[in-house]
Amino acid sequence: MTSNAGLPLPILQHGLDDRAHTVQFYGEDAYLVDELSRFVGTALGAGDAAVVIATKAHREGLARGLKVKGLDASRATEQGRYISLDATETLAEFMRDGWPDAALFTEVVGGVLRKAATAAGRNSPISAFGEMVALLWSQGNAEAAIRLEQLWNDLARHYHLSLRCAYPMSGFDREFHSDAFLKICAEHSHVIPEESYTGLLDEDQRLRSITHLQQRAQALEAEVTERRQAEEMLRRSKAELEFQVEQRTAALRQLSSRLLSLQDSERRRVARELHDSLGQYLVGLKLNVDMLRRTPNREELWSQAEVLMQQCISEVRTLSHLLHPPTMDAAGFASAARWYVGGFSQRSDLQVTLDAPNDLGRLPDAIELALFRVLQEALTNVHRHSGAIAADIVIRQDAEQVILEVKDNGRGIPPELLARFLATGEGMGVGLAGIGERVRELGGKLRIESDGGGTLVQVTMPMHTTVQSEI
Repeated sequence: MTSNAGLPLPILQHGLDDRAHTVQFYGEDAYLVDELSRFVGTALGAGDAAVVIATKAHREGLARGLKVKGLDASRATEQGRYISLDATETLAEFMRDGWPDAALFTEVVGGVLRKAATAAGRNSPISAFGEMVALLWSQGNAEAAIRLEQLWNDLARHYHLSLRCAYPMSGFDREFHSDAFLKICAEHSHVIPEESYTGLLDEDQRLRSITHLQQRAQALEAEVTERRQAEEMLRRSKAELEFQVEQRTAALRQLSSRLLSLQDSERRRVARELHDSLGQYLVGLKLNVDMLRRTPNREELWSQAEVLMQQCISEVRTLSHLLHPPTMDAAGFASAARWYVGGFSQRSDLQVTLDAPNDLGRLPDAIELALFRVLQEALTNVHRHSGAIAADIVIRQDAEQVILEVKDNGRGIPPELLARFLATGEGMGVGLAGIGERVRELGGKLRIESDGGGTLVQVTMPMHTTVQSEI
């Protein structure tokens, strides 16, 4: 809790000035009742007037305390010198829409003070205790409580009045109460601390207590500052995470859309292959069969038909292997990679080398399929986009993981595009984005390095995975 400069808070321990407006903070009801009995009992014992506006429990406790002190409150009540009112009922008489009405307050409370002053004598002081402000504070209406303190101060200018109000210290247990607490204290001429301080016997104990309170306040301020910093860091982290999620979501939507487009393109490519190659062979075979029906004894037609059938079988096998190489099911990824690299070199005129261990064991189906698709996509990107004349492929394996590297000697990827892709998954086409999604799905890692001398795509996959492949 921080202090407000320019708001002196004089501390009054027991004796009261005649025209004081004192606020008393307390921890236990018994302490408040004991202090109130002393305050009211002194006034009544001296023949002066006393006004108490308190809760039922505190008024009943005060009555017992006065009786213990040997004071006859009933006689003072009959004389009009002692007026005891219920705080809730009195408060309701001048509150309008949650705010104290100044005119009604003067009429209600001022009338009570006039009555007490008349009974005690014009020059006799009045000791007044009010608990209505504490009720407003407990209701969460701090501004109304402060306004009511100000109305008491205005009214006290017209009477020989020693005024006291009380608040339970437990009502100020949050850091945000600090400003309102200081405003309440500023409306009073004296402040009585909670009993743990006033009960100290000598000045040395009080100074030690103040020092301890200062240390606790300093520690609290430090903790509050650290908490605010942590909350700000958490807010920023949340904002950054939400931004990243939005970016990833947008990238995934784009990838999904482009995958659908790529699927359509792949279907068109397969259709063209079937039409332009296999379809032509089948048309030639059909014409040859028609001729054989008319002249079945021509040997050269049978030879041509056999050649056409072999070409059809070869085309079907090639398309089937490109879609999913059967050698991978029979012999594993290394065998399928060797077959694919050999065929790719012939079709693309790229110099492609493959360094793979001869003893590369079988991997989970999902891992083998993912590595084969990564190899296909990487080499396709090299052929279409890099301008390279050579590519080197390396496959390594240890007990925990298998690593696939594809490196070319092409023009490389522009740094800004690569940085954008690594940060958001966008900007590099569906090929690399698809590789990234495959690798992440199986718990692997994708590393891409590129400069003017070429590009390296490295995929590290765990040896075991629980993800099932859809083949």
